[in-house]
Amino acid sequence: MDDKGLYIVTGATGGIGRALTEGLCRKGLRVVMACRNMEKAEAVRQGIMRSGRAGNGEITVRTLDMASLGSIGRFAEELRSEGAEIAALVNNAGVMSARFGLTADGIEQCMGVNYVGPYALTRLLLPMIADGGRIVNTLSVTYRIGRIGPRLFEPEPQRYERFRSYGSSKLALLLFTLELARRTAGRIGVYAADPGVVDTGMITMHRWFDPLTDLLFRPLIKSPEQGARTALALATGDLPDERQALYWAGMKPKRVAHPVTCHPCRQALWEQTERLVEKSGIKFA
Repeated sequence: MDDKGLYIVTGATGGIGRALTEGLCRKGLRVVMACRNMEKAEAVRQGIMRSGRAGNGEITVRTLDMASLGSIGRFAEELRSEGAEIAALVNNAGVMSARFGLTADGIEQCMGVNYVGPYALTRLLLPMIADGGRIVNTLSVTYRIGRIGPRLFEPEPQRYERFRSYGSSKLALLLFTLELARRTAGRIGVYAADPGVVDTGMITMHRWFDPLTDLLFRPLIKSPEQGARTALALATGDLPDERQALYWAGMKPKRVAHPVTCHPCRQALWEQTERLVEKSGIKFA
């Protein structure tokens, strides 16, 4: 665990993000809350510092909108110009959109925020991540229903399905995690953390049966603190035998099926996404 470098958490105002921030701070680390809503982020920061559970860590707040490649580029450039050294990046921000929508760059919202944003941010911050540093991407078992093909970035509002879109974005993120681990092997640790079903606004269906499903499934839903445990342990190096696996859930290693590890689009997706991001004016090292 590096107590000098920065620990960056995206989407840090939400339930899991806040729990991650608090957990890192409690370990005496320097945490950057990378958030779209600065007013909300500052309120969360102050709440953690006043809670008595913050330990002797340090929390700063910075603007980052994962739905905007321009915002991602500015965030990374600010850190680069300051000579920042990053100990860990936790790509925690995510959305599950009830209706079709586009990011500022014309990308379907789930795919843009859950995959393209983390791809761009990670690639830009990679030169600043210290040897032995860590990247933790938030995954979901819904990747199993995802589909990746050559027309992945062509928005199709008439065919939008909430769970399929979300699953596809998580499958893309898993393929990116696998490829990133291969390309950075030996220098940094790259992991995927699945928090499970957590008590956040993302699980709301916005349908008449919400109260019923809440009643039935509430006993199975984790608290944000429980959901954050695996990512927190991976980010800080506190998980025993972490090198034995890339994908973790419930503090245990999970096998990634052969059709995913050998997905025919795995390398092509990396290159396709790079071209998409560079159209926005971003250049990777």
